Parts: sequence; C-alpha cells; structure tokens
Amino acid sequence: MKINTKIRYGLRMLVLLAENSDVINTEILGKKMVVSPKYLRKLAGPIEKAHLISSVQGKYGGYKINKKPEEIFISDIFKAYDESLQISGCSRDTGCILSDECITSNLWRYFEDLISKEFFNISLDKIIANKFV
Repeated sequence: MKINTKIRYGLRMLVLLAENSDVINTEILGKKMVVSPKYLRKLAGPIEKAHLISSVQGKYGGYKINKKPEEIFISDIFKAYDESLQISGCSRDTGCILSDECITSNLWRYFEDLISKEFFNISLDKIIANKFV
C-alpha cells in the first residue's frame, strides 16, 4: 500500500492554504512545498475542479482555500484526484477468481473499511492541530 505523490503533495498544498486564509502566490507556495510552480499548477487543477481551492489571477494571484478546514477531508482529496486506496489485489472489485471462496478476502475488506471510516474522515483542521488520533 502506497499513497501516491499527487495525494501527498495535494494534501500538503491544502494544509498550507488552510493555515493561511489569504491568497498564496505560487512562487511562495512552491518554496514552502519544495516543488516548482509549474508542478504546483498541475497539482492544483484537480483540487480546483473539486471546488476545494480557487485560483486568483493577476499580479498578486495564487491559490486560496474555498472551504473551512473542518469541511475538507482526506477522502475529498482522493476523490479530486480520482484515486482510491487499494490494500491488496484481493480486495473489492478486483476480479479475483478466488474472492468468493478465499478465507482472507474478508480480512482485506475489513481493513479497507477501517481505513474508510478512520483515515478518510480526517479533516484538515485535525491535521493542522495534529489531533487526528
């Protein structure tokens, strides 16, 4: 199980924007995240389409968060990037021919359910406060 770079950097971007209610210039945001402004704009596209952030054009433009930090969840980021967290090739809807008779497939489904209930429901405000446990 590995969470890809888009999700990790997209989350970092959202956290930085949530900590600051003002518009943050892509140069400044890029320096804080240690990524190029070009990559930052690529990252921003899906989360902007999901209405989590908005871009502000012009000399003092950049990005700003659209919702309160307590209204944005890790699940929103996965949805924005059209990603899912698959624990194993043995979990849901993988087309495994043994899934109906495999004794361990229920364990992987249970594990995915735990992640869905706990991990995906963590909001940005809890991440910022470091109180997600």
